Parts: sequence; structure tokens; C-alpha cells
Amino acid sequence: MSTKARFFCLASLVIFCLVSVAPEAFAIPTFARRYETSCATCHQAFPRLNGVGEAFRVAGFRFVDDERYRKVQPVEMGDEAYKRLWPEALWPGDIPSRSPLSFIGRLMVEADADGTRPSTFTYLLPEEVELVWAGNLGETISFYGDVIFLQKDFGGQDPDSWATIKTWVQLQSLFGPDNRFNLRLGTVGTQTMGLWTARDANFYGTHFYLYTSWFMPSVNPAAAGLADFTGNNFTISPQAGVEVNGFGEHWYYAVGLANANPEVPFGQPPPSDVSFVGMGRGGNGTNLYTQLAYKVGGIPFDRSRQKQEETLTTGAEFWHDDSLIVSLFGYLGSAEIEEVALDGVRTVTDDDFWRLGLGVQRQIGDLSVSAAYLVGQDDDPYGTLSDASVDSATWHVEVLYFAYPWLIPFARYEALDLDLPTDVPGLNPEQDMARVVAGAKAMIRPNVSFTLEGAHYTEGAELEEGFDGTLFALFALSF
Repeated sequence: MSTKARFFCLASLVIFCLVSVAPEAFAIPTFARRYETSCATCHQAFPRLNGVGEAFRVAGFRFVDDERYRKVQPVEMGDEAYKRLWPEALWPGDIPSRSPLSFIGRLMVEADADGTRPSTFTYLLPEEVELVWAGNLGETISFYGDVIFLQKDFGGQDPDSWATIKTWVQLQSLFGPDNRFNLRLGTVGTQTMGLWTARDANFYGTHFYLYTSWFMPSVNPAAAGLADFTGNNFTISPQAGVEVNGFGEHWYYAVGLANANPEVPFGQPPPSDVSFVGMGRGGNGTNLYTQLAYKVGGIPFDRSRQKQEETLTTGAEFWHDDSLIVSLFGYLGSAEIEEVALDGVRTVTDDDFWRLGLGVQRQIGDLSVSAAYLVGQDDDPYGTLSDASVDSATWHVEVLYFAYPWLIPFARYEALDLDLPTDVPGLNPEQDMARVVAGAKAMIRPNVSFTLEGAHYTEGAELEEGFDGTLFALFALSF
């Protein structure tokens, strides 16, 4: 049987197995319960937000004239008249009258199409279980948190499993006009670490963007004559810190301070002696990042030109938002590089680094096209092993199309170029990478989806052995 025929048979079998056992699920997440509306009100297809959903998110999980749309009223914590008595009385607030908890489950089957994996099929059942809580505490306080249990196989090897936790609280409209200055504390960067136009939290498929998921290649300690070597594990992912953000009709900004030198990059397994980790632990909290976005056309960030209906409804073309968005992202940080000699002597140096990126997204009817380019430099990523700095560049072009309201094919070409030093023992200096990620997402229900996706590496396939020529089938549901 030819490779192409084998690939088709494996794909057909995976699709049949997963679709045939898909439950008749009609469950809806927290916000859909609060407003008694479909997930399609805010999502093009979960988890990607449409224009309405983006405006709802940046406003602290609230709609304009939110009281008009709410079907499940919160529990009031004090009378409205107390505001006139303040500071001689407690400022009133409210709490959700129902649990703000949502559940997300992901089941994955990986099919080896080219015979490079130990097993033809790898079953990650589940691949991810996520508990999410989000909502409001009155008009000016919003909150978010999640606990995610993950199981990853990393190229067909024995699966690793671990858990992460993120949480933040945001104070809306601290001063000045509404939503111009909002303060977020906790695990910042959940939606703001990276380009607005290319966020992992907003992508349909299973492969994170290459620009957010790569990190500086490590050194084989034995080959370098060391007992241990800890490099810069920075990736563009959520970290603990503080953030100020705000938005108007066309613009959005976020500026934050985050923890330096995160020990565990998002989506990567923790050290063998750790099974439960937070995001971005360690460091001195002085890393600086910013995200900027400007939108022309479509639904405004503040919905100032959006006609407010008496009820929330899901339009026939809820995914449409004809617009052009330009996004900038910058990160300036420092990480500790630790070397442990064979005699136990520990040497610590600092790697000062930066990242700067530009992204654009054009959406016209059923078609969305985006592109991004991000460059960076690490001054001293290999400590005393080399004086050379490392320049990096990543870029991608992505297309998605709504063939039907429930069927969205997508494709992305992306590349990573690293100018690694050639004088570091135990380091492979040739680690450039390029790949095509392509697939399709089918919405079985508004909150139940099936995604079929694969990646073909045109360069650097040996660096991620087991991922090239593999078909990923993902079944996901949320309620």
C-alpha cells in the first residue's frame, strides 16, 4: 500500500471512530448560561472569538448595557444607595448567583502515517481536562482562573502528564473614561502575551504558533564537560505579574511587568520531580511586555458603533467581522543561566533578551488571512560556554475559511531562523525549522467540536521527531 493510501485509510478510521462515539451534547458554558444564548454569540468556533466576543472579553466579561441582557441575575452584596454614603459605608458589589465554573475536555488520537513512530496509534484519552472559572464581582471587578491537567506524548514516546494553574483579577476603569485604565493582577498575559492577531488561546487547531512555542536550544551538559546546565526557558506564554490595559473604539493596549526566567514553558513538561506547576515561576518580576492593536472596520473594541438590540441573538453570519487589525508585541527581559561544574561549583550569568513582532489580520466575509513577523536577540544565552549572542526570527502566514458555519478548513506556513554559535560543545548549531500546519475544524454542536490536523516539516523535521507525518484527531467539548 502506498504512503498516500495508508494516510487516507488511517484518517478515515480515526474520523469514523471519533465521530461515531460523539455524544449528543447540548451543554453550554458559564457565559452562555448567564445570558441564555448560544456559544456562537461570542465565538466564530470555540475557542476563537468573533468581534462580539472580543469586545465582551476586553470589557471584563460584560456587554454594553449588560443588565439588559442578563437572564441569570447576580446576588447583590449591599444596596445601590450605599454608593452615595461611601466612605461611611461599604461600596456595594455582587457575586454570581450560580457557580462560574466551566469544564473543557479534549480527547486526542494521533495516527502515524509514515512509520516513524513506535506505535501506529497513540491514544491520549484525555489529552487535556480544563476547569475554568470566570465572571464579575460587580461592575468594576472581573476574574479568571483555570486548572489544566495535560497529557502529552512528544512524538510518540511514553506520555508525560502534569497540571498547570493560572488565575487573575482585574479592576476595570480605575480612573478617567471607561475602560481606559484597567489593572490586572495574577497570571498576566493569558490573552495579551503575544500578537493580538496570532494568539494560541484563539487558535482552532492543536499546534501552537511556532513564534510562541520555541525556546532557546539547550546544551548537553556531559558534552560540555558540566554536571548540569540550565538555559533560558523563556517562551511567549502567560506569566505571573501585573498589567495595565485599556481600549477605545479602534485601539487596544496592554503593558505589564512579569516574572523573569519562567521554569516551565507552557505546553512543555515540568521537571521530573514536579507534577503541579504555576505559570512563570521564579525570577525578579522586572520583565516588561506590551501588546498594541488597532482595528479598522468591523465591530469596535468598545462596541460604540454597534446597535444594541433588546436581546442577544446569534446572527446567521455570526463569524463575519469585515476588518483589518494591525498588532504589535514587544518583550524585554532577563533570565539566569546556571552552569554546574563536575566538582559542584555553580556559575550564574544573566541572559538579557528581547522580542519584537508585527502582525496583521484581514477578514473579509468567510475568509480570514493573517501574517506575522517577529525578531529577537539573546545577549548571552550560553553563559561562559560562549560570548556570542543569538539572533532569532520567526514568521508565518495563515488562512482560514468558513466553508459552512460549522466547517472551517485552515492552513499555516511558519518558519524559525536561529543564528546559533558554532563554538558551544554539546549544542547543535543547525536548528532552523519550517513547517506547514493544515487541518479542518467541524462544529458538531456549538460547544462540541472535532478537529483533524497534520504538520509537514520542510526543514528541521529531525528536531521534532515523531511530529512530521502524523495525523492529529481532536475531539473537544465544553460546558
